[in-house]
Amino acid sequence: MDDSPNNAFEALRTLVVRLSSSDGFPVELGGEVVRRVTLVGDADGELGLKAGAIGRSHGLIEKLGELLEELSVEAVSLPGRGTADDDQRALIAAALAACSLHDVQVTCGGEAPLSGPGADRDRRAAARARSGDDARTVTAVISAWNKREDVRANLLGIRAQTRPFDDVVVVDNHSSDGTAQMIRDEFPEVRLVVMPNSAYGACETFNVGFSTALTEYIAILDDDVVLTPWWLERSLARMAEEPETTAVVSTKVVEPGMPDSFRDAEALNRERYMSTFRGCASLARKEAVDKAGGYDERLFIYGNERDLTCRLLNLGYRVLQFPGAETFHRTPFGLQMGKRSLFYHARNAWLGMLKYAPAKDLARMPFLVLTKVLLRGRKAEEAGEVTDAVGTIGVGKSLRETKGAWWIVARALFSVLYNVPYCLKRREPVQAPDFELPLQ
Repeated sequence: MDDSPNNAFEALRTLVVRLSSSDGFPVELGGEVVRRVTLVGDADGELGLKAGAIGRSHGLIEKLGELLEELSVEAVSLPGRGTADDDQRALIAAALAACSLHDVQVTCGGEAPLSGPGADRDRRAAARARSGDDARTVTAVISAWNKREDVRANLLGIRAQTRPFDDVVVVDNHSSDGTAQMIRDEFPEVRLVVMPNSAYGACETFNVGFSTALTEYIAILDDDVVLTPWWLERSLARMAEEPETTAVVSTKVVEPGMPDSFRDAEALNRERYMSTFRGCASLARKEAVDKAGGYDERLFIYGNERDLTCRLLNLGYRVLQFPGAETFHRTPFGLQMGKRSLFYHARNAWLGMLKYAPAKDLARMPFLVLTKVLLRGRKAEEAGEVTDAVGTIGVGKSLRETKGAWWIVARALFSVLYNVPYCLKRREPVQAPDFELPLQ
């Protein structure tokens, strides 16, 4: 079967109708209305899609939303916590985005509702209808996982903005520390989407949040940041001065323990156009992010900002570094990475260059990754030396202090080799003047 959104939708319609009928709910698109349906992945191969093919297709999300409205669906039941394959996870992500947009209650494996009506439908409808001088509306999009207290501090900072956000959505990756319940109890104004299990990467959860936004702009926020009270006001004002080809305003990030030499580095404290942005706190045009396709979910986590920026640059957009708005990142500067972080940092640095580096620079790729990331010297790190558009994150330190680190790097290299066909298929060298080779 063709994996286009339209064909996927038709297969999905058939799947929904069949499962609903088998559960005892009569389904007639022109007759009796179904109020509750069960939506599963592609267990019987009815969608006929390649693994992850539907991803977060905006077309599929829109069509699924139309189907939910056509059937007057009030609740959707998703698969439980069992291991989901790529097709199931992709379909679930699209379903969650559509359900969030249409205030459809979501349950998972017979559990209590994860999200549902009461998410301030009127507010979102008003955002959808805005125009003219009031068109510059903003949705804060937060991806969260097991950082309840950090999320609470983040949402309090959002509440304290001198220019309020028009909408706030938190996509929780099925946290086990009570994050979702804390949000329900203390922040009723927040639209909460809870993923059916914790197997989703940050790229996927952010994409779900992006898909539910109905505003002109989205604020891309990590769960462990706190915005200064004027962050949104200043970021919007600076974006208003830019042409529509500026897709992202990337703001300054300060961390506990950050050395003065790094915090005050000239490269981080002047306005300039860059080839990446700070994913923990940036303001973006939603239309531009949509055109570029959002984050590459194959990356899972880390390196996704540079990957997205490369596609934005190829579309004619630019990314502005704006130090006039500050964000506090609660994670300490130079914190030793875990084994998973090391793996994805090492792997994704290579994948990004395979996809976007000019052909003449591909031969230098292994050397740059080894010398500028993996073998980065202690002296340079302690001095806070900035070697990238957004600086170092101390990979060298983590390699020196993590047991079995070089085995992790070897695994990352094997993963790179496995993903070479994927990267070559999507290879689109960046020729824009703002592009700089990572870690150059």
